[in-house]
Amino acid sequence: MVPDLNIDLGREPGERWQDVARYRDGARALVASYLRDLEGTGAREAVALAREAAVPPEYLAEMRGIASALDLDELDLLVANLYYDALKPVLGWGCTAFAVDTDDGPLHARNLDWWSEDGLLRRESIVIQLDGGPAGRYQMVGWPGFVGCFSGVAERRFAVTLNAVLSDDAPAVAPAIVFVLRRVLEVARGFSEAVDMLTSARVASDSLLLVTGVARGEMVVIERTPTRSALRRPEDGRIVVTNDYRSLATSTTAAPGSLAATSCARFDRTTAMIRERPPDEFACRAVLDDPGVKMAMTAQQMVLSARRGTIDLG
Repeated sequence: MVPDLNIDLGREPGERWQDVARYRDGARALVASYLRDLEGTGAREAVALAREAAVPPEYLAEMRGIASALDLDELDLLVANLYYDALKPVLGWGCTAFAVDTDDGPLHARNLDWWSEDGLLRRESIVIQLDGGPAGRYQMVGWPGFVGCFSGVAERRFAVTLNAVLSDDAPAVAPAIVFVLRRVLEVARGFSEAVDMLTSARVASDSLLLVTGVARGEMVVIERTPTRSALRRPEDGRIVVTNDYRSLATSTTAAPGSLAATSCARFDRTTAMIRERPPDEFACRAVLDDPGVKMAMTAQQMVLSARRGTIDLG
């Protein structure tokens, strides 16, 4: 898939994202939607206080450049970029991801389930290619104005996706997971290094991370709280993750009516389907589209291949 935005990491951070101005209307609509969701939560005030701890200086500089290009308030854009950490405890989310071994390396598939007004997140989804990182090129699936990572591929190194989860562990004043993921895509030289970094990194909130590599068997779910982690390995060349802890000993809190409440049903349906189908892109798409897996609010569907360095976004 041809990337929608190409970012040269060799440029000064404030100048890297100038082409995002092509998506000005969509980006401004997204930020306005995030701010409406967060109204009355105190998130804007909290972000203003925590920005230095939550966001690396390089990415803050990128956001200053983007805010200027889009004629947005810098703090508003920062709040939008920290939406995951700010709103997850209030609403809860649901996502389904899985990986299957193939002769051409693991295939990594995922539905990102995230409600937005009139399907705004789905319509504004883009693929961003970033060149010039310390470990090489990588791509992220995101939205204009968003500089962190929910889903990404580091070419011939690894792929990673983020699923939401909520434990009873206290949040921490630490880097937001979406920026930790991006940094790992920039610097990790392979699957094992990425897993080590994501297992030990200081992070602000809970998450479930599916990481896949380029060789058979290179797939793992990293279950995280701000201070703890556990690894869950594949069975028979397959692995599934939805929105609950299965290896880490912790209580899980699901907001009433949240998508997390459907986690077990989606996990079971996905597991059953990938056992029955051949490990190829067509089968992965069929699983993602299954009524027992796909949600009415599914915003993104994708199949990633670290070995090929590709993103098939639907």
